[in-house]
Amino acid sequence: MRKERVDVRIEPELLDELDIIAERQGLRSRSAAIREAVTEFVLDNTDGWNSEMLKVTIPNRLAEKVQRFIMNGDARTPEEIMILALEFWTADREDYYLNRRKKLESIVAENVRTGAPKPRIVGESNVRSR
Repeated sequence: MRKERVDVRIEPELLDELDIIAERQGLRSRSAAIREAVTEFVLDNTDGWNSEMLKVTIPNRLAEKVQRFIMNGDARTPEEIMILALEFWTADREDYYLNRRKKLESIVAENVRTGAPKPRIVGESNVRSR
């Protein structure tokens, strides 16, 4: 890939930190570290809806589950799992808006109209503190 040359001025302390990070990351040069940083910046700030790639950060508790599903053979890669998850989520939302939403709204309206008692929340205790 063709590269353009860019001259920038950066504080020495920041360059020292960059060199440390580049070495820790196994990057071959300061230029490689700067290219990596610029790439990350562009990816983080590109409108995800207009690009082919969407970067997602998931919590560790979900990452561990994703890894288990890959190990079990449910998917081959984290990307495949994200696609499956989005397919299931969008199908659920479509079902909600096309089918379940009107039914739920009618149940709520009927309860409001009849003054039905407030449902108890699961796990709610009847014990009062003193």
